[in-house]
Amino acid sequence: MAGNDGRRSGTVRPELKVLVGDLGIVPARAQGGVARAVLERDGAVIVPNSGDDPEELVVAAARLLGGRLRELFGIRAQHGVDAARLGIHSDGANVVVDVHGQHVRLRHPDEDYLLMLCTAPAREGGDSVLLDGYALVEALRTARPELHAFLTGCDVDYFGAWVNPARGVPATPLVRRMVEHTRGGRRAVRASDYAAPVPREPRWDEHLAFLEEYADVLATAQDCAAAFRMDAGDLLVLDNYRYLHGRDAYQGERKLHVLTVRTTDAF
Repeated sequence: MAGNDGRRSGTVRPELKVLVGDLGIVPARAQGGVARAVLERDGAVIVPNSGDDPEELVVAAARLLGGRLRELFGIRAQHGVDAARLGIHSDGANVVVDVHGQHVRLRHPDEDYLLMLCTAPAREGGDSVLLDGYALVEALRTARPELHAFLTGCDVDYFGAWVNPARGVPATPLVRRMVEHTRGGRRAVRASDYAAPVPREPRWDEHLAFLEEYADVLATAQDCAAAFRMDAGDLLVLDNYRYLHGRDAYQGERKLHVLTVRTTDAF
């Protein structure tokens, strides 16, 4: 169901819990060279004792991804007080600005790695959830073949339900599939709160129903998945093409800093 701002929030459905009950993961904790090996093996790692300097995100990106780094985007603060639950999603934004007549991209919809540094955890709540998108797609292949066919075979307007888009967000539809592969064969599994059928899609109602079913699957998966707490100094690095993520509601103040990047394996 879509809210007043166009954002689609799913509904927890008990009949889906058998399907999605084992898809949440808790990342391993590792430091130094071991962290890089864990990231390569699992696609996610928490590096503890990383301090409170946001620039450590850049250092960690270089250390863990090495020569694969292609493009880094600006570090952004995520501070909040008494926030509601953040649903399962994948990172990526289409933000372009004009600087002295030149188009400059501040965010990219195909960012493939996400780094988050916790500098102050919430007093209560705010635990994180990671969902293995690859395992989800394979589960849907068998249990929900029509939904799987839609996610892998039909285009959507990725930000199409955004009401009154923010400045810097192009109005041109961003047409893509929720699950697709890079030219190098890497699979990307996506989740967008604002996805809509592409303009003038003849099967609009059918596609909208699939998007709503997908939102329900993700909401149910988040409800079932084991959550984990990020403490001060924890730095989470994850494969943004594989893992979908969200967090619980929280009370008090919570502070994180976030960096997204693109590697040579990205679209």
